[in-house]
Amino acid sequence: MDASKEWVLDSGCTFHMTPNKQLFDTFQSLDAGKVLMGNNACCKVAGIGSVKLKLHDGMVKTLTDVRYIPDLKRNLISLGVLDSNGYCYKAQNGVLKVMKGSMVVMKAEKRNGLYLLNEVAIIGTVAIAAPKILDKTTLWHRRLAHVSEKGLMELSKQGLLCGDKLDKLSFCDHCVYGKMIRVKFNVAKHCTQSILDYIHSDLWGPSRHVSMGGYRYFMSITDDYSLRVWIYFMKTKDETLQKFKDWKVMIENQSGKRVKRLRTDNG
Repeated sequence: MDASKEWVLDSGCTFHMTPNKQLFDTFQSLDAGKVLMGNNACCKVAGIGSVKLKLHDGMVKTLTDVRYIPDLKRNLISLGVLDSNGYCYKAQNGVLKVMKGSMVVMKAEKRNGLYLLNEVAIIGTVAIAAPKILDKTTLWHRRLAHVSEKGLMELSKQGLLCGDKLDKLSFCDHCVYGKMIRVKFNVAKHCTQSILDYIHSDLWGPSRHVSMGGYRYFMSITDDYSLRVWIYFMKTKDETLQKFKDWKVMIENQSGKRVKRLRTDNG
C-alpha cells in the first residue's frame, strides 16, 4: 500500500495532518506555527485545508482543518478531533471503528502497531478544477430510479434507451447510502427486584392539533418491573414536573415503596 494514501488513526496528535499537498480539496497557504512531534522535533505548519477521503464502503468523508506539514512522514487523523466533533471510537480484535451515533463511518486495521485506514484521498480542487459532466450510463441510472447496471444493459439490448451506448456504471454515492444498515444497539439489562426500582418516563408533544380537552402534551411513566404504564395529559410543557411529583406521592403512598431510579431522555 502506498504510504501517501494510508492514514493513521492517532490518539496522540492534536490535529489532522498530512505532508501531501496534492491531497487537499481546499487549501490556504499560511504560517500556522509549529507542531511538536513525538521525537521532540518541531515541524512547520505551511497551510490548512480540507481533505476528502473515500472510505472502505465507497462513502466520501471530508476532514476539515487539516494541517499541511511538509516534513511529516505520515498522514494522521486525530482521534481527539473526531471525539470533539461528536464521534466515538472502539478498538477490538485488531480493528478500530469510528462511529457517529450507531453508524460506523471509519474502520482501521492494526498493522505493525498502527491503526491504518485503507482509504484513498480524493484529489480535489487544489489540483483539478473541472466541471463534472454526467455520462449516458449514469444519466440513465439516475433517471430510472438507480436501476442496476445489469438492468441498464438489458434495457439497452431491447433498444429502450434511445439508442444510447452504455459503458460500465461508475460508483454511485446514493446507492451506497440507501443500502447502509445501522449498527445494532446494545441490549439494556435492568435487574429490578421490585416495583419502583427503575422508572422510565417520556414526554411527547406539542401536538399540531389540540385535543377536545385543550391538551397538547402527554407524559408516560412506566415501571420497569411490573411494566405498568401511567399516562398524564397536559396543556403546557411546564406542567411536567408537577405531574410527576403528584404521581410519585400517589404511587409511594399506595405501594409503601419509594422510587429509586428515574430514566428520561431529558425531554
